[in-house]
Amino acid sequence: MHFLINELSFIGQASNNYEADELMKHIFQIITEISVIQNGDPIQTHSSFSSQQLSSELTVSQWIFQNKNSKNSEQQKIAMILLRLLSKGPFIDVQDFFNDCKCHYQKQDVSSSSLAGAVKLPGILISLQNNPDFITENIEVKFQEGTNDLENRTVKNLTQITQAIKICPRYKLHSKHDPSGYWKNATPMNLKDQEAQKVLNSSVCNSNENSEKRYGFHKETDQFYVFHSDNTFDEQGYPTYHGFPIPEDQVPKEVLNKIKR
Repeated sequence: MHFLINELSFIGQASNNYEADELMKHIFQIITEISVIQNGDPIQTHSSFSSQQLSSELTVSQWIFQNKNSKNSEQQKIAMILLRLLSKGPFIDVQDFFNDCKCHYQKQDVSSSSLAGAVKLPGILISLQNNPDFITENIEVKFQEGTNDLENRTVKNLTQITQAIKICPRYKLHSKHDPSGYWKNATPMNLKDQEAQKVLNSSVCNSNENSEKRYGFHKETDQFYVFHSDNTFDEQGYPTYHGFPIPEDQVPKEVLNKIKR
């Protein structure tokens, strides 16, 4: 799953160093939370990210170099993560990624931004808190690719840890598929909970937006799985899913090429 740090959300909203530290702490919490569903895809951003303002007197780059040797272990971790990102990229705007794309947000051209990248990949934005333009969990943009018509697109936007938790599914064995006593005409789950969670972490949503099914693949057994939403959340706020094995011909064709085998 692709995640992009939204450079447009850094507008110097921190009034002092303490607020800057707190804002970066929120970014770190989100990055930590979503790491289990990244599945090897690096977090991306824009090449201008380092020069964006955390406060009127402090850029992202300045904050990183102030904190990379900090005695505060959490701030040091944040600084080192962002330093690796700025050292290695990848930067969304230097990959010939937007040659045939146009993207507008609130009547502004954002065609080479991480926001546009989140539309095209598609991906999920991670935005700095307290920017009035990026408060909502869903961002509406106008997007055009090539000669296609201009379309309204929606991008998920994370500014709070609770929002990140909501996109990290948790596996929960349903009695219907319990191998020790599954229901009649139900398929038993043949994975231990820990293995099922790994498959769920790398699962792909059905492109049908009305479906809450997720499909995954277990490399060790060459087996596909479908996971159904329980429409419930555990005590920590994670959405729960149950699942079971299925044959490949029951996986939607548009999902097959997205599943990492």
